[in-house]
Amino acid sequence: MSAFVSSAVAALRRWIAAPSDIVVFLGTGIWLLFLIGLRPLTMPDEGRYGGVAWEMLTSGLHLVPTLDGMPFFHKPPLYYWMAEAAYALFGAHVWTARLPSWLAAWAVAMVLYAFLRRWRGPMTATVALLALITQPIFFGAAQFANLDMLVAGLIGMTILVGASVVLRASAGQPYRALSLLVGVLAGLGVLAKGLIGLVLPGAVLVLWLVLRRRWRGFSVLLWPPVLAVFLAMTLPWFWVMQTRFPDFLHYFFVYQQFERFAATGFNNVQPFWFYLPVVAALAVPWTLWLGGAMRKEFWRNTRRPSPARPVQMAATLVDMSADVRWLMVCWLAVILVFFSLPASKLIGYILPVLPAVAALAAEVIIAGVTGAAPRRDKSNRRFAFSLTLAVLFCVGGTVIATVKARPNSVDLGRAASAEMDPADTLIALHVYPYDLPMTLRLAAPMWVVDDWTQADIPTRDNWRKELFDAGRFDGAAMQRNLISEQEMTRRLCANAVNETYWVWGEPSRDATRYAILRDRAPRYTDSRRALWRIDVDNAFRQAHCAAAVLSASEDSPTRRR
Repeated sequence: MSAFVSSAVAALRRWIAAPSDIVVFLGTGIWLLFLIGLRPLTMPDEGRYGGVAWEMLTSGLHLVPTLDGMPFFHKPPLYYWMAEAAYALFGAHVWTARLPSWLAAWAVAMVLYAFLRRWRGPMTATVALLALITQPIFFGAAQFANLDMLVAGLIGMTILVGASVVLRASAGQPYRALSLLVGVLAGLGVLAKGLIGLVLPGAVLVLWLVLRRRWRGFSVLLWPPVLAVFLAMTLPWFWVMQTRFPDFLHYFFVYQQFERFAATGFNNVQPFWFYLPVVAALAVPWTLWLGGAMRKEFWRNTRRPSPARPVQMAATLVDMSADVRWLMVCWLAVILVFFSLPASKLIGYILPVLPAVAALAAEVIIAGVTGAAPRRDKSNRRFAFSLTLAVLFCVGGTVIATVKARPNSVDLGRAASAEMDPADTLIALHVYPYDLPMTLRLAAPMWVVDDWTQADIPTRDNWRKELFDAGRFDGAAMQRNLISEQEMTRRLCANAVNETYWVWGEPSRDATRYAILRDRAPRYTDSRRALWRIDVDNAFRQAHCAAAVLSASEDSPTRRR
């Protein structure tokens, strides 16, 4: 057994020393794609973002994100555009909703590999890549349909490409073309999640430039064509939205970007130190190596010339080594502090820090595996063990998440889709089923029945507030789609022809709470939800449509479309 382990460790080290770029590229993509469709969509996040993209595709309103037919400006459109494209190419599935996150994770992993290969060598680059893509939190986020991995990937790529531009300029190498890519990536970051796509990479690079005294980097990164490219990427969409919706800029920037950052009344309020144990636990086992980065020896090594190279070349490489390590420290510090400031903290917010964790862990590992014999052998074994453990954590975590996943609307919707006609109307009772429109392939918004007169709706961070905020930008759609129980009954009774409606709700309480469902068996049901079919015919009218309702509807009949 010992001989087998030694052989495996030796083979791993040989491959790391001289990896095949095509194997690295394809292997990374395949690994991050592995198991991507195993889990059902998680509610509400994956259903929300995947559902908005589905609405944009089916409605043809490709510029305006919509939730239940109303403008949804919580986030910019980049994820939705990417998911739309995936739906159009491959169909609307669980795995296609997650493709934008997978692409972002694959891209930032490859950029990290290329950056470290250029400035730190192939061994450090390969170890950092392995340490990144086998972090359980990174692997899971690459297969999760929301905006977190997309913006994290773009932030990471902006930092890495920006740093590479500065290092190339310092080494007297061509950098202008690459600097334009910084503007593109920062612009995409803003289109992914707003100002943090620019603020966070900018803060990391500014702190790094100041600490390393690379003053020329400011002129390199702020080269006017870079700024022009950034503005060309971002201004058109924001300008069009402000033109169509006069309150858009205030809502998106002032409220969503600034007031929510400083507010304390949103979900998941946590203490300042919340992210330290989160990163330590969810990026394990690679975070266990970071203790080595706190030793004086780790930083002293960056100033020690390599005797195997000419003195002038060695000094340059040593200087770049220090720059790379300090970049990762600045990266780690800025992201942790920034997201620790607001009271509301979600795990996905901390994803941008993970490439820095992987790079620092790789520096510690390489320092160990290239050291003296006793330490080298121990580091080799520890690295092989860490990699094996990390792979098991990634796969095991996905399997456990699949087994423990709460049921959503997909199975129930698939069962009903064969019977439901596209002309039928879907009515949701007191909960918005984010994933149901895509599952049923609905082309029209549903009616959401609830008490929309509650004064606290705008102050509570939930699905009601999301729909209520969206309705602010389209009052007519809000009146059509967000209705009371009385309005629902009135509309059903006002139709002069027989029509079919589908009502989605909870069988345990809605069957007795709503008069139209009493003594009516659900057509489809699962452990939590049910779909009732209601055919508005003479029998229905006699049972539920009082003379007063019919009389009121005769003067101004309300059609459902």
